[in-house]
Order: sequence, then structure tokens, then C-alpha cells
Amino acid sequence: MQRQEQKQVQQQQMTQDLVQRLPVLEADRLALTFRLARLARHNPNIHVGSGDLGWIADAASAFEEKLFTQIREGSGSETEKELRRQLVLLLDHRGLLPDTNEGLAERFGIDVSQIEQARQALLFLEPTGIGARTERECQYRHAIEHEDPRVVDVFDAIESGVSHQQMASALAISEEELARLERIVATLPKRPLLYEETGHVYPEVEVCVEDGELVTTWLSPELDETCVGNDREAKWWMTSLAMRNETLRDIWAVIESRQTEWLKGELVLHPLTRRTVAQQIGKHESTVGRAIQGKFAKTEGGIMEWRHFFVRSTSHGHSPFMIKRTLAELIQREKAPQSDQALAKELARYGYLVTRRTVTNYREELGFGNSRERERQLWKG
Repeated sequence: MQRQEQKQVQQQQMTQDLVQRLPVLEADRLALTFRLARLARHNPNIHVGSGDLGWIADAASAFEEKLFTQIREGSGSETEKELRRQLVLLLDHRGLLPDTNEGLAERFGIDVSQIEQARQALLFLEPTGIGARTERECQYRHAIEHEDPRVVDVFDAIESGVSHQQMASALAISEEELARLERIVATLPKRPLLYEETGHVYPEVEVCVEDGELVTTWLSPELDETCVGNDREAKWWMTSLAMRNETLRDIWAVIESRQTEWLKGELVLHPLTRRTVAQQIGKHESTVGRAIQGKFAKTEGGIMEWRHFFVRSTSHGHSPFMIKRTLAELIQREKAPQSDQALAKELARYGYLVTRRTVTNYREELGFGNSRERERQLWKG
């Protein structure tokens, strides 16, 4: 009986450990490097080796100093301010604080109410959403601060399960206006703005063709093992990064073997699903989904999101990515702008059977105007 209880405790600890490592797997290269740069400011045993981004250390320093300044200038005792500073150091790569109050209270040896008070103080700092427990709570903070006060009302109504009709009636607004507010709620930031957006994408892997063969170079961040020593935090991160990078390499190996033609510059994507990859690498399908989000690859055809290598249909590749790519090529080649209906017919010639509405949505996502707008651009030269 005692042995069985010990086994259950071990399994629970293993599960908790994996849950703690999941955010590391989910993080993209930029966010992860930013988090490591923050850790390196306070722990000399953490030093990024390969995969580093030179400018990120300064950004990490400026981010924390901005928060520390707000804490220093805010109200509260020195003890309370110190606790807030300690919580800042625990913010994950998203700028969120998903740890439970109970876990944090045990870690610092204080009362749960003190943790909650410190957490609430963080929520009033800039950038908006800092220290939120979840991405949804971060969106709520943005809703509160939105210039239109009805946004938070709609947010609360959605969370409470209020029907569309009831919302419109309670707010005394039209269905169209409610739809607009709902779109605002749906697009509220899920994370605080930790650093200025650079507009650049930082790929995890670079693939080029040399003498007809694919050559793969990995750019994922890794710790310098010579600095780790016996430091517990540094060892945890080294293990977590190693697990992350191993999973990404396993997934990419399947992608590369399946989509070799595309990686060599041919416009061919073969059917590939997350389930197939999961079965081949011995992971759960959800793990594959978590791992590929926000990951990019630099290829012969440019930088591409990993998720676009997953195609649901036949050799034509009836994925949104392939349809959008073909649509973009059609629009870029046209001498006289065509209507969305005409473009739908053109796509059908390539084997892509989509509705006019789908063409409209994809065209707008690609940043192309309608036929009249494109015609005006042609006249302007």
C-alpha cells in the first residue's frame, strides 16, 4: 500500500514537472530568449550560448527596470514592494504569472492573502496585463482599459454566457454595433507588450539546398553548459531547453522528410497531419500542436510558419496556406483586376473549390483590396 502511494506521488510530481515545462515548449525563439536574458540578469549561471539575439539583453533589462521603477514609486511598505519585485522575476515568457497563490505562498513562506495583494498590485502596472494568471485575464485587463467602456461590458457578458440578443438589449445597441464590439473583444491582446515589436521573425531552423541535398541549421536557444554548474535553476532550464529542442527536432524531421520537395523549392505540399507526426515521434497530438505554434523556418522560398507544412488534403494541398498562395499569385499576375467570384473560378481550375466569401476573406487576410481598389492602384501606376 505504501509503495503504491509513493508511486502515485511520483507520478503527480512528474505530471506537475511536465506542466511547468510546457510553456518552454510553446514559447517561440524571441520570447524564450527574452525570458532567458531576464534570468541571466539575476543568475550568473544562466548564460545563453547558441541561438542568442544580441539586442534582447538590453530589452530585458529595460523591461524589468521599468517595472521596478513603477513599484518603487508606488504605494506600500518596503516589504510589500520587495514581494512585488520577486513576483516580477517569476513572470513567464509571456509576461504572465500562472503560478497559484498557494504555490507562491509556500515558496516565499508567507500568507496567501499577501500573494494575492501583491499580484493585484502588479495588474495595475504598465504594460497592461502584466502579472495576469491567464491569457484570458490579460484580455480582461485590456478590456477594462479600452477607450470604449462598452468593451468590458461585452467581455463580462460573453464570460457569463449571455445571449447575443440579450446583450444587444441590455446595452441598447444595434446588432451591428454589438458585432463590432465582439470583434474588439475577440482581438484583445492575450499578452502584455514586453518589448517593442521589431517586425522581424526569428526562425527556429534554417534549411537550404546544397548540391541537391537539404542542409539544416538549428537556431534554437541553448544554455552554455560551462556556466551551469550545480545551480538548481540553471540546471532546470538546461533540461527544459534540451527537452524542447529534442521535441522540435523530432517534429521537424518528419516535416522535412514529408515536405522535401517544397523545401527544395517546388510548389508541392503533401498531406501531413499533427496526428501522423505525433504517432511517428511518440508524443500526444496536443503536444505537437503546442510545439509548432509560433515557430518559423527559413527556407529556399522564404520564412514560413511550421503550421503551414500541415496539409489536410491531397497532392494539390487543399490547405488554407496553399489556396492563399495561389490566390496571391493570381492577383499579382492579373492585368485587369478580377472580382472575387472570378477569382473563385480561377482557383477551381487549380483544383481549389472555394466559395466567393472564402476568396474575400483570404484576399483581405493577404492584404489585397477588392477589384475596384486594385484597379485604382493600377491607374496610379
